[in-house]
Amino acid sequence: MRRLAAAGAMRLSLLLSGRVEDEVFARYPQVLATDVSPEEVTAIEEMLRQEQEGRISRFVRFCGDNVVLWSLLELLMLRLLEDGAAPLLELVSPGNGEGVTLLTAARAAGYTGMLDEAIPDMRAAAEIAGFLFGSPRSGEKDFYRVAYGLDEYLLGFFSEGDWLDRAFAEFAQTWTDDGRDIPCYGMEEEVEALAARLRACRTLRPGQLLTVLIGGERESGRFTAARAVAQHEGLPLLAVEFSYLTGTEEPKEVMRRLVRSCALEDRALVVRNISPSTDTIFLIERLQTLYGRHCGQPLFLLAQPEVKLVPVIRGDCLTMRIPTGSQAALALWRGFLPEEEREMAESLASKMTLTAGQVQRVVRGMETARIAGERVDERMICRLCYEVLDDGRYDNVKRVEPGFNLEDVRIDDHNRAILMDICHQVELRHQVYDGWGLRKRYAYGRCVSVILAGPPGTGKTMTVHALAGQLGLELYKVDLSQVVDKYVGETEKRLEEVFARAQKSNMILFFDEADAVMSKRSEVKDAKDKYANTEVSFILQRIEEYDGIVLLATNNLQNIDNAFMRRIRYVLNFQMPDRQNREEIWRSAFGQGVPLAEDIDYPFLAERFELSGGDIKNIVLNAVFYGAAEGEPVAMRHIMKAVYRENTKTRRIAFEGDYGGYAYLLHD
Repeated sequence: MRRLAAAGAMRLSLLLSGRVEDEVFARYPQVLATDVSPEEVTAIEEMLRQEQEGRISRFVRFCGDNVVLWSLLELLMLRLLEDGAAPLLELVSPGNGEGVTLLTAARAAGYTGMLDEAIPDMRAAAEIAGFLFGSPRSGEKDFYRVAYGLDEYLLGFFSEGDWLDRAFAEFAQTWTDDGRDIPCYGMEEEVEALAARLRACRTLRPGQLLTVLIGGERESGRFTAARAVAQHEGLPLLAVEFSYLTGTEEPKEVMRRLVRSCALEDRALVVRNISPSTDTIFLIERLQTLYGRHCGQPLFLLAQPEVKLVPVIRGDCLTMRIPTGSQAALALWRGFLPEEEREMAESLASKMTLTAGQVQRVVRGMETARIAGERVDERMICRLCYEVLDDGRYDNVKRVEPGFNLEDVRIDDHNRAILMDICHQVELRHQVYDGWGLRKRYAYGRCVSVILAGPPGTGKTMTVHALAGQLGLELYKVDLSQVVDKYVGETEKRLEEVFARAQKSNMILFFDEADAVMSKRSEVKDAKDKYANTEVSFILQRIEEYDGIVLLATNNLQNIDNAFMRRIRYVLNFQMPDRQNREEIWRSAFGQGVPLAEDIDYPFLAERFELSGGDIKNIVLNAVFYGAAEGEPVAMRHIMKAVYRENTKTRRIAFEGDYGGYAYLLHD
């Protein structure tokens, strides 16, 4: 800095020599000298050009052989370090204000008299000066009369301060390799390959714009991958959020300051979380132009999968996509889980395909729970996973809290065996598909799809709850009233949104009364039939592609399109319960906390009334409220009253004799 200021003082001395009185030189001896030669200025500049390291050397390389730019830099540095420089510069060029003009710099560089010959150098200097020093400080129309100055960032840069430009400090961070390993769980091979390609491109085409595009979901580890590649190449990074570029009213000035920081500090720029917007392509193209003009390091762009940037990338473009799927999930769980919980990694990976950032948040939640004295088991970890995933993505589905387990479900042995097979399909999927190598052979059709068919009230919904509780996965009921739409294409659009979001969290999708989207395809007679068939075909395809669990309930299996049956893995047929099952349902329906009278005749209730499990549930609930209203234990009279009300509600024809020896209770 001092040498630049010294060169500036010499140039100013040469300019003022013979133009001002000797007393001016006497008044500012710390700035001006009478025995200065142009050769001394040239010698100082030559020493600065030969320096290979240091912040000043990075700055002065922009000057090249442009004497006007060199002079401008020297005078600005002189003005910064010497108090007497400002009034002297005002003598040379009145109205400079707080900076130095290109005209002053040109005169100090030796252009005197007519300045026509200085115009080319001044124009070339103006372009670099605009990049280094920012927008001119005055409203002068003539470019060579506007004043440039040093902003806060440049002051910190020249003073060897280690800080970010205040303009973007809140949205950016720096990273420099500290020698520690960067955990690239599940993407080690991809990172190694990308680093090798980057090294080859930099060797073949040094100095040319090189863009590294890393795609993946938010929190998937894109910045981790960028840091790992940078570590291979020894590149320091400056990372900034894309939202900062889109959220400012002056994106051009923001980009200038970002690229300037990268250029002066020899850092590679990383733009994080690039999302789709109306300005995305425009901003990225402008950034590439500015970055390629002034920076020699690669440009890293971290984009969401739906952002298509490859067609607009200039120069060489290297791409990498963050791996997904159960294999990548297993690597993440094994990498981030504490050693004592690592044995659960396979089971968690088969159920939860979270991103790297989400897994880390779950692990932090486990640490907090452990310190608080809570038990950390797989069910608790799954609960934390869904808390992390609950970001408002489920607009057309409703979370259902499972209230039953498999012991509560009264079904025959055949259906119970099928339920256990379904559980095994979920819990052992990693072993079968990845451990035994069937994932590539079965690239689609891995969805665990189940149809639950039977009359209303026979236990279909209860079984769905019990299955979700057994697996420890969250159950989401698809709200068909929000999904099915009369407008063409809207139903498919909403179904696609449901499946795409469900894929990220491996939740159980439950379609109740699924006839609305799975009814048999009809002969095409008009446009309505055509689009109805399209909806059926779409959901067939989407179920086949889904990698999770889909449960579909229907009251009439005959209404389901035959093409669905080919793609369905399991069918559970529910029948009206027999007498023995009805008695078990009656006995278990009250629960342990309800006070019961001793006169309840369970065998009679099971024998006399051929009811479904749903009907029995309604009757029991009403009977409990009758007893609570009277302040009495639930007795047979309460149950008979509830049975009668249920029969009249459903318009069953029942005679007094149907109530046997308890008919008298109806008259109480």
